[in-house]
Amino acid sequence: MNDSFHKRHFAGRGGIADLWVIAFPMMVSTGLDTAMMFINRVFLAQVDTTHMAACMAGGITTFTATTFFVGLIGYVTALAANQYGANQKSACAVSTTQGLILSVVAYPFMLALIPLGLASFRWAGHDPAQIPLESTYFRVLMYGTLIMLARSAISGFFSGIGRTRIIMFANIAALVVNTLLAWMLIFGRFGAPQMGMSGAALALLTGETVALLILLGAYLTPANRAEFAVDRAWRFDREVMWRLLRFGSPSGLELCINLTAFTSMIFMFHGYGEKTASAVTIAFNWDMVAFVPMIGLQIAVMSLVGQNMGAGDVAGAKRAAWSGMKLIVFYSGAMTLLFLLATDTLIGVFRPHPAPADFAEIARMARVMIMLMTVYLFSDGLFIVFSGAIRGAGDTTWAMVASALLHWGAALNVWVCTKWLRLDPVHAWSFYVLSFPVFGLVFWLRFRGGKWQRHRLAGTTPRPPPALEETPAPPT
Repeated sequence: MNDSFHKRHFAGRGGIADLWVIAFPMMVSTGLDTAMMFINRVFLAQVDTTHMAACMAGGITTFTATTFFVGLIGYVTALAANQYGANQKSACAVSTTQGLILSVVAYPFMLALIPLGLASFRWAGHDPAQIPLESTYFRVLMYGTLIMLARSAISGFFSGIGRTRIIMFANIAALVVNTLLAWMLIFGRFGAPQMGMSGAALALLTGETVALLILLGAYLTPANRAEFAVDRAWRFDREVMWRLLRFGSPSGLELCINLTAFTSMIFMFHGYGEKTASAVTIAFNWDMVAFVPMIGLQIAVMSLVGQNMGAGDVAGAKRAAWSGMKLIVFYSGAMTLLFLLATDTLIGVFRPHPAPADFAEIARMARVMIMLMTVYLFSDGLFIVFSGAIRGAGDTTWAMVASALLHWGAALNVWVCTKWLRLDPVHAWSFYVLSFPVFGLVFWLRFRGGKWQRHRLAGTTPRPPPALEETPAPPT
């Protein structure tokens, strides 16, 4: 019985064991990415709750501004996975180069968005004491977006070919560097200047730089260069760039639209005032702790589905997606128990010392918000897994349209509750969380329908570089 259970759920192509090899390092990696921002907010909460809320608003605005190109360049994962599954190894490196080219092209656009992002804080009606702080954090991070985009391209290569441990090691190093520097620069320790908010942003960018250098070093090792013909991949390839743009642009646009909706919802709650902004920041910090590791699982599902589709194994691709769902059941269950049983402990992490007089009210709102988030944890997991599966196969346009409609529907719901009905923050939050259970159902139905199986990302075998072309055999 045990052997039969193991074969049915764990063993073989697309089984849980096959997925877990890729998923575990990616879940740790994305969790560490969240931990860097989380630690910065914990440190800034010791300054005051306004700094903490400003860090949340400035960080999410930066992420929103970069999401289109992060999603587009990050689609190197699916493209490389399909090429790797089709045994087109040299094409994996060519796809990575196209991602790096797009990183450089995107950087001037990122800088041009800085004035718009700064203006958005005023348009959202944030607390006047919060605006200068979040503007500082946002501006510094935006100057470093080239680092983030290039890291996305190199990470896409390694996640696409399923070698995700190096991404995990890079993120561990980034976390250590960020934590040490944030402590030094926020509080002025070890002779460093006391920089507060700008120190938190510089620490985060330094951690990102360390991660990029580690990934780049692994990418340029002699073994990797030989296996994937990296030295001959440093070129613009029109066909591969077109595939990345064709399938990656809907993915990037989806991420951009979704995060814009998500940011709008956060800003609407911040419009209630400083105390609500602090409570929402505490709740969203723990929401990100639960949600972001699922992004790592999504990347793993996208990679394994892509590899199997590239190899022509549709059954293996389907099994990989269902293996992801089985992992989500356990993960979302564990996070639900954490949110319900340790709510006060989670809030206490952000308690300043000494706590301000109004922190009891902040904690009361945050407690209800965290407990209500359990309503959508499992549905979020289904949405993450099945959207990763269909995107890994190339069904990105449908995913973009469906996800955009769902997210902006939720944003409209929040607008009605906060601006039109003018509900109190907790009741508005209750209606907010009720928007999300339908997300997982919609994407599960799309996956079950099977239309995602029609796409082929790898396409025909790419032309090899001139130096790799075989010399025709002489006539006999």
